Amino acid sequence: MSKTDPVVLEVADGIGHVRFRRPEKLQAFTSAMYCKVQEICRNLQTSGEVHALVFSGATEVAFSAGTDLAEYAAIETPEQGLALDALMDAALDAVERCPVPTIAAISGICSGGGIALAAACDLRVAAPNARFSIPVGRTLGLGLSPGSYERLHALIGVAPLRHLLFTGQPIPAARALEIGLVDELVNDQSALPGRADYLARLAISQAPLAIQATKDALLSLRPGLDRERAGAWARRGFASADFREAVDAFLNKRQTNFSGR
Repeated sequence: MSKTDPVVLEVADGIGHVRFRRPEKLQAFTSAMYCKVQEICRNLQTSGEVHALVFSGATEVAFSAGTDLAEYAAIETPEQGLALDALMDAALDAVERCPVPTIAAISGICSGGGIALAAACDLRVAAPNARFSIPVGRTLGLGLSPGSYERLHALIGVAPLRHLLFTGQPIPAARALEIGLVDELVNDQSALPGRADYLARLAISQAPLAIQATKDALLSLRPGLDRERAGAWARRGFASADFREAVDAFLNKRQTNFSGR
């Protein structure tokens, strides 16, 4: 493990701490980071060392600002865009299906892919400075990946999800607690790591087979999205002029001029 690795796993007393470390980019995810998250979760299938996972950002400023816009700027064909969506969904599926309890400890900015990853966790606890948003309609001219729609709808319901998507505006931690986007809100920033670890220890105290049975049962209860239909919209989005316009405007810090094409 290098000091410069953007995703690190540290284990103490049976709790694995997965930290996102790109403070200069507000912990924005690269493709390599999504792959690393997937690798960590899949490796737990054969490891007996880790009994719970806590995900967090390396600084109080951001849990994660989502997928790095540079990943989208490099997309030249709809197929490349769909491949990025598939990579993200594979990582989030691995988090959701992780054999041990997962907790997101959220501080600061939690946006786009950051919210999607938090939603894939079993539990979410937030600091008072946490802010949640899904601005992809403005910053990318796209919708969410199919799997992210499924998880967020199952977690908070259609009305709060519509508000997050149609406005693109951030909501504070207190509002996230009201709508069920987070399970707990600590009173003080310094209390966040300890509370996340406490929740992890509570989860560890449950029988492992009961945890796995519960995860599987809850997944089976979730209504499925028509992923083929959602994928067709994603392809259309990545092929659109508005996608190019949104990325260029964001990277060049100018106002977006959408054409609907």
